[in-house]
Amino acid sequence: MKFAVLSDTHYISTEMLPGDTGGACLLRNRINKAAFKDLAAQDEIDTVLITGDLTDDGDEPSHLEFVDMLRSLQAAGKKVYVLTATHDFQFCRSYVVKHNWPVQYRSKPWMRPWFDPQKCDFKRLVADEFADLPAEECVPPLVRVCTAEELWQLYRPFGPDQAFSVLESAYSYCVKLEDKLWCLMLNNNFRDVDALENMSPGYSPDCYRWIEGLKKEAAAKGAFLFACTHHPLVPPTPAYLIGGGTRNMRSSLACHQLADLGIPLVFSGHTHFADVAFGSSDAGNVLCNVTTPALGYLPPAYRVAELFPEEKRLSITAVPAASAAEMGVEEETLKAHFVNEFINEYRRKAENLPKGFGKLALGLEVRHLYPLCPKTLSDEEFNEIKNRKMFDLIMDLVVNMQCGDGQYTPDTAVYRFMMAFGALADSLADAQPFVDVRAKLKGYTVSQVIEPMLFNNYVPDNDADLYFDRLPEARFDNPAIRSRAGDVLIGALTAAAFTVFSAAPAAAAAAIPALSLLKRRKLKKNPPAPERY
Repeated sequence: MKFAVLSDTHYISTEMLPGDTGGACLLRNRINKAAFKDLAAQDEIDTVLITGDLTDDGDEPSHLEFVDMLRSLQAAGKKVYVLTATHDFQFCRSYVVKHNWPVQYRSKPWMRPWFDPQKCDFKRLVADEFADLPAEECVPPLVRVCTAEELWQLYRPFGPDQAFSVLESAYSYCVKLEDKLWCLMLNNNFRDVDALENMSPGYSPDCYRWIEGLKKEAAAKGAFLFACTHHPLVPPTPAYLIGGGTRNMRSSLACHQLADLGIPLVFSGHTHFADVAFGSSDAGNVLCNVTTPALGYLPPAYRVAELFPEEKRLSITAVPAASAAEMGVEEETLKAHFVNEFINEYRRKAENLPKGFGKLALGLEVRHLYPLCPKTLSDEEFNEIKNRKMFDLIMDLVVNMQCGDGQYTPDTAVYRFMMAFGALADSLADAQPFVDVRAKLKGYTVSQVIEPMLFNNYVPDNDADLYFDRLPEARFDNPAIRSRAGDVLIGALTAAAFTVFSAAPAAAAAAIPALSLLKRRKLKKNPPAPERY
């Protein structure tokens, strides 16, 4: 069966964007409408799954307009099944603010968890920045946010009403796409905010028992059962784990439990990444997690999937959300437009770094760092990349990671240099005794964080034909690279201390190699293990 999967549409009503203040938001609005129009016209697709974050702020006008768009899909003969997620109801606040209020992008008081229009003193919060504003202008235009219960009722026509099994306590349901093909639409447990915070994206015990019952029923009737969630159950990259809080990604428990319940395939969103990843439980059961990128961000796309349950095979294709010409952007493709916007945003941040760090961040080149790294490049390879800016290279890797299909295989100069750079960073991090870098990296080394940003060693993230019941074999052996830079640095610092300082500071500095040695022995004896998926 062939179907479409969308995620993270982040739709914003034009009512939330008065005036000319929402260029990027208005573009996202148009992209959504173009993608829905395209899906409505496709004869070969009659089912659309949407995995949450339907709106950007959870405001009523955006939800009501999005419901109208879903009705247009149904009117075109499509079956539409929807999940809601954290952006759709914003459990920490009762109201949001229209995007034309002048203080929104500066102090954002309404983003604070205690925001309530009856309790929040906006006049006091904005007084310092906007002391010259009339009192009435210190109160922003408020728009009500939908509650989780209201969303469940609002979106009932797009899933729950068609479901043959519903668990209202978890806002989850199960539908039959075909007689022998069942889809679980698993929401986070929004009724219990503590569970959402501490277990996300886990589910309640009642929800797991419900899933287990459905799996047994599917097995008895010879049906195939897969799932959709908002949060991925397998991280797209260690870098995402490090950058997110527990609510963003705390998923190995849910991954293992669903795998052991016999759910081999999950479609998700949330990260805005294009990604295909595998996890396996202690019992050896495999779960394949296919993450769909955001429709209105980088890369602006949705998926078309074709599922062959008897063969345990999945074919997926990434479809651009709209054409650049249709959206009126200058670049050749819409993806190129978002890449440029993304890189320029971080370039501006780098330029604004204090005390010359901006100039350093933007001016540093490969040739400046390679002499400190283990020598992994031939002269020809070094000459190929020596003048590349580190900023451009890092941005390339981040875009590469988000859009999927990393192109820097282990036989490329960029791969070899970046892995050598990772070895240098690991050596320095492990040698210094003051900061536990491994703990801050969730048990990963710098090299382990960098490597997936260079090359996806499993299956393609966008267009792929894969067997989802087995872990793919690695196509390349990653080179083991070691650096002694940390030991050299500690030795040099200690020698300098003895040379420059008096006896007391020098004696204190002499303790640094001993502390470094103790840290190295501790890491060797008990190496920190990243959470296993």
